[in-house]
Amino acid sequence: MFRSLYVHVPFCSGGKCDYCAFASQGHSSPEEQGEYLDALEEEFRRKKAECMPLRSIFIGGGTPSALTAENLQRLLEMVRRYFRLETDCEWSSEANPESLTPEKTEVLQEGGVNRLSMGVQSFQEALRRKIGRRGTLANLPEIVSRWRRHPGNRLNLDLIYAIPGEALEEWKADLEMAMAFQPDHLSCYSLILEEGTPLAKRLPPADDDDELFLECWKWNDEFLGRHGLRRYEISNFCRPGCECRHNYEVWHGQTYLGCGPAAVSFDGQFRFANPSALSEWLRGVPPEVDELALEARRREVLAFGMRTVDGWKWTDLQNVTNFQKVEVQQLPASRELYRDGLVKWDDEGLRPTPKGLLYNDQILEAYL
Repeated sequence: MFRSLYVHVPFCSGGKCDYCAFASQGHSSPEEQGEYLDALEEEFRRKKAECMPLRSIFIGGGTPSALTAENLQRLLEMVRRYFRLETDCEWSSEANPESLTPEKTEVLQEGGVNRLSMGVQSFQEALRRKIGRRGTLANLPEIVSRWRRHPGNRLNLDLIYAIPGEALEEWKADLEMAMAFQPDHLSCYSLILEEGTPLAKRLPPADDDDELFLECWKWNDEFLGRHGLRRYEISNFCRPGCECRHNYEVWHGQTYLGCGPAAVSFDGQFRFANPSALSEWLRGVPPEVDELALEARRREVLAFGMRTVDGWKWTDLQNVTNFQKVEVQQLPASRELYRDGLVKWDDEGLRPTPKGLLYNDQILEAYL
């Protein structure tokens, strides 16, 4: 049974950003959006019986705020019609400042969304142009003001750093400007030049990219720590108690249902990936099934939990994977990672060291 829901909205407004490799299209008509919602409703109808009361909902994309206000309202109403929600369900939606109008902000709040994730990426106009970021931030102050009128609403801002040619001082300025909005959560991603994107084709990596990345990484902990935001995952910081429940539980092996094109579901053993192309999903092309053997899946869940600063409590790891404390400690991968200073353990659990968090790919590779 699924405990969380992810909904993929495959549309953006004004074109795709040059760095984006996600499954989305840069334009959509109200008619296309309507066709998408018709198919999404059918998927909800088929899958609702497989869900327990939902602990979290995440509407991503693409850009959910690219939907018209009417279609956005229809989407939220559909979720409530077909699924049961726990009383404290965390309901997140991504949005971009240029397409999130005051009307759509009200639709989100009245529809039940209580966590807004805004795609800022950079406050520096020159850097925004460099990475091909679409739109402007002109509406951001009004959006945040409206969002904060509802007590309990949480705010996340997405930022990108280590852009080739960026100066550390520019990244420091971005963090300063982000904190002026008093977010509960910040997602700070180092730029990845995804193969096939327009940005990767025109922007060669700089010789000092690694040096810039490390300087930014260290500054993130220092600066955000002074402002009360703790790193709790490789790229995520929050105030106490404001972790993204949806992502945190996904990293720790929780089951989740994914609806929409490119959405992925996980039932605890098998992973199901819907076709990425909107046209194929609309035609009902079935999802691809990732059928890892049980032992491989256990190791995968173990490894993904090590993305987080707190790693695993032994009791939680045993409940999710049936891994015993001694069994994990005796794995050759664990002994190697411990020897290299990438993981540590005690009576409570297993977690990455600061070095292990920085070089987390080595932990993932070792366990998989």
